[in-house]
Amino acid sequence: MKLYLVRHGEAEGSAGRAVGHLDLPLSAAGARDVETLAATWRGPAPGRIFTSDLRRAVESARILGARLGAEPVVDARLREVSFGDWDGRAWDDVYESDHERFEAWSERWWDLAPPGGESFADLSRRVLAWFRELPGEETILAVAHGGSIRALLAELLAIPPERAFNLELAPARVSALEVRGGACELLFLDQGRWHAP
Repeated sequence: MKLYLVRHGEAEGSAGRAVGHLDLPLSAAGARDVETLAATWRGPAPGRIFTSDLRRAVESARILGARLGAEPVVDARLREVSFGDWDGRAWDDVYESDHERFEAWSERWWDLAPPGGESFADLSRRVLAWFRELPGEETILAVAHGGSIRALLAELLAIPPERAFNLELAPARVSALEVRGGACELLFLDQGRWHAP
């Protein structure tokens, strides 16, 4: 199986905010970036496209699906991590108003959850459950989020969770894996235009 992972385009009003389950649309620039990615796609057409149920991902998946000839299937397990009580708030505000809990979470974000939210470990279990249900011998495209893609890559490539955010994943970029007999190989990471083998 070849698995292509696309981070949604830039979301409207996301700068400087904790944006997890907050359901923001694509910005105009974000939509243009996804259209560019779709227009430059030269790889195999996916047999299926999956997407997170959050609007910024669904809108990105529809743009890609229109170009690649597949109707996106929505799966909430591909959602971004939930920041709970912090979701939608400016990070500066969270730091000022909830300093002690923010500091504790910042030091161990991979196994601590924000208040009312979920941990990176919770996110990893969720996206891995989605992956385990995928059919073999197929080309799959999934449109998801920076956190959910990193969680899946960390699980599949045996990267320690605390190093998952060392993986650079900009909006409207694609990464690819090949899965053979239970082993996963990273083909490329964070490409903005299609020029992969």
